[in-house]
Amino acid sequence: MRIGSLADAAGTTPRTVRHYHRLGLLAEPRRLSNGYREYSIDDVVRLMRIRWLADCGMPLGEIATVLGGVPADESDVVADLRALLTGIESQQKLLARKHTRLSALLDDAVERRRLSALPHTVADVLTAAIDAAADADREALTRERDLLEVMAISGTVPASFFETVTATLLDDDRRRRYLGLLRRFSALDGRDPDAVEADIDSLAVDVVSMLDLDPLLSTPPAAGDAPGTSALSIDDIVPDPAQRAVIVRASARLLRRENTRSEGTQ
Repeated sequence: MRIGSLADAAGTTPRTVRHYHRLGLLAEPRRLSNGYREYSIDDVVRLMRIRWLADCGMPLGEIATVLGGVPADESDVVADLRALLTGIESQQKLLARKHTRLSALLDDAVERRRLSALPHTVADVLTAAIDAAADADREALTRERDLLEVMAISGTVPASFFETVTATLLDDDRRRRYLGLLRRFSALDGRDPDAVEADIDSLAVDVVSMLDLDPLLSTPPAAGDAPGTSALSIDDIVPDPAQRAVIVRASARLLRRENTRSEGTQ
């Protein structure tokens, strides 16, 4: 049997057969007087077993051990197979998450929705608020939407935070106050933090008093809450020093409030 016939019998190619020879998976056959390789039925069986194990997902480096070509402790084979299964299960979970997200994106595209990592409720409310806003507020709201989307993608906040933002934007009075906070926050862009110390502190107080941000401290993001996780820091998300100072101070106030509540319940 020539190499082409051998490869056809196993559903592979002569190039692959030669590769297996180089790896030592398949022994070199005897050569006829004319120099051609002559394969036997034993070679067919061996090659088909190699292909079967490779199709099962076993790395070529492990196949020789499994087929008995290299002496090994049976426990090593068991451990290797278990490790391979664990890897496949992890890939399946990753593919399942990707499938879910791509299906959601497809639904959004079919419905002509803006593709976004934000939950539908907050995305729709933000889009409506941006469309209805005056020019000065539209820019601030658009930037806010971008920031919220970065937070959603990075997985730095739980879903309950976006529910709070949605409830705020749906309430007329709270939305007006929210827009006022955004205007003041936008006005800090490019300012020297020392020169706007009072504005930073005042805005941090008002942010804490208006938004129910306790979930940010008490509820870590649950598995599946966000599309992914990220090592983004506050410096990455809010690069402006004065604006960043507002976030840092608001967070510090929330932390102190949370610690006070915890001490009161002990």
